[in-house]
Amino acid sequence: MLTFPFPWPTEIKFPGADSNQQVIAPVTNWLSPTVVTYAGDREIEERIVSEVASFGKQLGILTEALLELADDRPGAGLERLRQVANRVETVKARYHRALEDKAEEAFMALLRADPAAAERLVAALEQRVDDAGAGVDADPDGTPEEA
Repeated sequence: MLTFPFPWPTEIKFPGADSNQQVIAPVTNWLSPTVVTYAGDREIEERIVSEVASFGKQLGILTEALLELADDRPGAGLERLRQVANRVETVKARYHRALEDKAEEAFMALLRADPAAAERLVAALEQRVDDAGAGVDADPDGTPEEA
């Protein structure tokens, strides 16, 4: 009968097999799959997207810069880029409007369920608006600190 530890090495490395690794990550996008292909080093690309700027943010910055450089020059490619930029802005505006509608629906539900809690929320939000106007940022724990 064999018992641990084995009398031989449990990890055997073959020459040239160091780069033969598989990233094991949970799949969390079953209902809305997103395919991302990285052209360069996958780890570096993932860090850039997660720590610096998403693909959309990077494309937005490039689009703004290119349209600034192009100014009012004619061209089919620039016109297509302008159209895409306008459509992106339309989608963003629609998203923000939907978010505002959801917030209002949630507040109305809170008002019906617990009017006192809704009143406290209004007072807290008014305070945040006043603080923002005065240049005071709130910490995640809710305590204000000067900006």
